[in-house]
Amino acid sequence: MLSLDNWRDIKKETIAFRQSGRFETVVDLDVIGLEKRVSTEYRWHGLERKRGNSFVFQYTLSGEGAIDIHGSTFKLTPRKAFMVEIPGKHCYYLPDHSHNWEFIFITLNGVAAKACWDRLSQRHGPILDIPLESRVIKKVFDIYTQATEKAFEDAYMSSAEAYAFLMECYRLLQPVKATSPFPESMNDALNFIYQHYHEDITIEDIADAAYVSKYYLIKIFQKTLNTTPGQYVTNIRIEKAIELLVNTDFTIRMISEKIGFSNDNYFNKVFKKVVGIPPGEFRKNKHPVPFERIVIH
Repeated sequence: MLSLDNWRDIKKETIAFRQSGRFETVVDLDVIGLEKRVSTEYRWHGLERKRGNSFVFQYTLSGEGAIDIHGSTFKLTPRKAFMVEIPGKHCYYLPDHSHNWEFIFITLNGVAAKACWDRLSQRHGPILDIPLESRVIKKVFDIYTQATEKAFEDAYMSSAEAYAFLMECYRLLQPVKATSPFPESMNDALNFIYQHYHEDITIEDIADAAYVSKYYLIKIFQKTLNTTPGQYVTNIRIEKAIELLVNTDFTIRMISEKIGFSNDNYFNKVFKKVVGIPPGEFRKNKHPVPFERIVIH
């Protein structure tokens, strides 16, 4: 990712993306831009923008903007960002008292963008406070740089970068992980899971392999990984399923068996809950993003 020390020197323009054919993706890059507004005529009404459904993420770099959402007005000073759905009941603009508003924005389409918007709005509300040096803002600038340099060869490449941006948005939702080294019992537990995730293992099995009680195992998983042993096993299985969906022609039933699910119906249900779409649809979309990019909640 590029350094943001000299963002003021970056050329300002807006780039729109239009597909020449039909592409099966879960998120598309629609528009990205770096702008500086100095006129109070700058005003976007969410209900007047009929092209949808889209989602705009806009981050203030300098100056001040404002956004009205459902009757409330929020100041958009440096570090402040918003993500809104189009069409929607909002209006963002340069207020009368502000001399300028400089910002970078990205507009996305697709089910993955909506899922991210839903989660962000539920957890943080309409306005986000994000440091300039954060990974999510660096990713927006990285996508902008690629767009201005015409580095996207096709819609799948831009879709992959849009998905990577959403992953960084999801990172904002995660609590800070413990920085201390894992205790030896955790390493034993994780090694056991990675070796036996495809088998019918229980929490008791994992605890026995780590030489601890299941109650201590649950406690240490919550402390170090902010999850449960059972959910962690599920996450590993889904990651492996994605790898098989992308890289093999195995049937859904074969994949469910290979990763430790007793039947494919339950596998379909769990996969959809974690990823957002069923495994068959995921494969049909010919997902362009490496499986490591999938966010596991």
